Amino acid sequence: MCFFKLIKFIAPAVLSIVLFGGVRAEPVPPSLAADIIFRCLWWSETQMEQFDPNAPPPKTTEVTIQKWEYTDPVGVPHPDVVDVVIELKNEGTSAASGIVTEIAGQWRIGPLKSEKNAIWSSFKSLKTWQAANIAPGNSATFRIPIDIATSISELEKKGSWPWMFRVLLTVRAFGFDKPLLIRKANLPIRPGD
Repeated sequence: MCFFKLIKFIAPAVLSIVLFGGVRAEPVPPSLAADIIFRCLWWSETQMEQFDPNAPPPKTTEVTIQKWEYTDPVGVPHPDVVDVVIELKNEGTSAASGIVTEIAGQWRIGPLKSEKNAIWSSFKSLKTWQAANIAPGNSATFRIPIDIATSISELEKKGSWPWMFRVLLTVRAFGFDKPLLIRKANLPIRPGD
């Protein structure tokens, strides 16, 4: 008698597996990694050897910077525009598809004479990309120009300075509620003496 009761409960589950092709597995999120760097065009070492500040050559060398600093007019990069470069890498064994990359930015603004009184602005959306498919071991690279010179010019008129720029990267995939990854990167911005 007990055997028949057990069959009564198991039979619908077995019938469901046979009719609908088995038990549905939850989708596995892609295994992604991200790097965020700041890059700009600047003068090469050979260009700086014979540098004439009254007739500077074009900036043709792309360099990675950790900070924007106006302490040396030639030797330390302080370009008008800095590119945020994001590399999204698929470290998994299957293709990552339906990936949405959201990039936002914010400024830390304060008085020109007092960095300690600077406060963060709210995040502003900069760009959203959809990466159709990233094969295993491959990467997708995204670039966004950030106009540092315009921000400085507008703020200096008010006696303020953009002490830092922050990038927020959020990566999502279709079918998943939570972000796959969130990363931040900061670019300090230092005025001259």
